Amino acid sequence: MKRTSHQMMVDEFMRLAKQEIPEKPIEPSEEVRLLRAKLIYEEALETINALGVSIINNEFKITGPFDMVEVVDGCCDLKVVTTGTLTAIGVDDIDVQLEVDKNNLDKFGPGHSIREDGKLIKPPNHQPPNIRQILIEQGWNN
Repeated sequence: MKRTSHQMMVDEFMRLAKQEIPEKPIEPSEEVRLLRAKLIYEEALETINALGVSIINNEFKITGPFDMVEVVDGCCDLKVVTTGTLTAIGVDDIDVQLEVDKNNLDKFGPGHSIREDGKLIKPPNHQPPNIRQILIEQGWNN
């Protein structure tokens, strides 16, 4: 297994919470899928609210104060629940995260642009990260 120390701590939390930890990549049960979705959604909303932002009719608006402590807590909790989702589907985080990080930096290649709001727009010929190959190497039977 190639897991960060962060993922190993999340694994321990999940063991203590009596949550399944598969040995290789699998499709989880509907119950696990619903739990992971709810956890990610709740933490994302708490973080958005701590930023002082509300989502009204699919538009993001500043509606309150910024809370530094709660934003940091929310970001860290999001890492826990998303890493826990990798654990819940049997995926080791190191290789997939490195692949995605490298791919994100490659988005600054020729032809990229940056929107008015600061979002990077990848260049036209940008290829997605090769996550499928890494999952196969981890034992995924697609």
